[in-house]
Amino acid sequence: MTGGALWQVAPFMAEAVTIFFVLSGYVIAYVADGKELSARVFMVSRAARIYSVALPALVLTFSLDAVGRAITPGLYNASWGYQSGHQVWQFVANALFVNRLWFSDVTPGSDLPFWSLGYEVWYYVIFAMWMFLSGRQRLWAVLGGLAIVGPPIVAMFPIWLLGAACYHLSRTGRIGPRTGAVLCIGCLAAWIGYEGAALWFGRLTGLVPAWVARPELVQDYLVATLFAGHLLGFNAVAGDFTIPPRVARAIRWVAGATFSLYLFHLPIAQLLSVLSPWPASSVANRILMFGGTLAITFALAEVTERKKEIWRAGLSRLALRIVPASAV
Repeated sequence: MTGGALWQVAPFMAEAVTIFFVLSGYVIAYVADGKELSARVFMVSRAARIYSVALPALVLTFSLDAVGRAITPGLYNASWGYQSGHQVWQFVANALFVNRLWFSDVTPGSDLPFWSLGYEVWYYVIFAMWMFLSGRQRLWAVLGGLAIVGPPIVAMFPIWLLGAACYHLSRTGRIGPRTGAVLCIGCLAAWIGYEGAALWFGRLTGLVPAWVARPELVQDYLVATLFAGHLLGFNAVAGDFTIPPRVARAIRWVAGATFSLYLFHLPIAQLLSVLSPWPASSVANRILMFGGTLAITFALAEVTERKKEIWRAGLSRLALRIVPASAV
């Protein structure tokens, strides 16, 4: 799309997913600990968060793909993962997050990043079973959930759980500032050391059976452990840092569009590459690709991700109709 701009970051894409899963576990443990104290509230909040972006992303993807394929069908092909057939099933499977169960691989058109929701949403469900059930009911529900999702999703679940454990450990106050500084800097240094070694000797990939469907799994566990240690350490020394209110507001505003950026960017960029009149490596095309994708994404976030409270209210009313409060 851009003639190879920023090719240097490509090796880090798998690690970005690992960091995302650790952060996700951390955040979900946080909301379940202090804000979303019932199964109903927890699941409604998760559904509002996911569907406020996921459903618009699916509609947008198939709409933009239809336009792009009508103009230049050759740019939509299997060489980079695009799946052209069974589009109704693509939509349904991804809307229900069954796109990656066991050994399935159902990508919704050009939106390749959508795959991780087929992991993420099931982690929410299994976590909720553990949090809000008890006794044998909890045990059998969790085991049943793990059996439903299959080995690939189960294989990465400990990485997500590491983030949840990281949150709870950070709450105990057992890690003091001195130990925290060692963890924060030491884990980061070890991580950089791994990246340096990877340049010379290659990454820790291909060390697990193919059925795991994640060749980077060993690297995932290493990076997840180092990132979790860094996160714990930073939490212990965070009191020494002060962020000006304006900067904090700007960070929160940008963060409020990150899920939209994740799910919208590739279908948008793919269509822009079709419409662009310039050569891929030209400055004008790169400005269009990066600037245009960001501008459109942030505009869409205003009517999707930043409106998740509307979804939450609607889903709450729906949940009450299905299971009245008196029955809980």
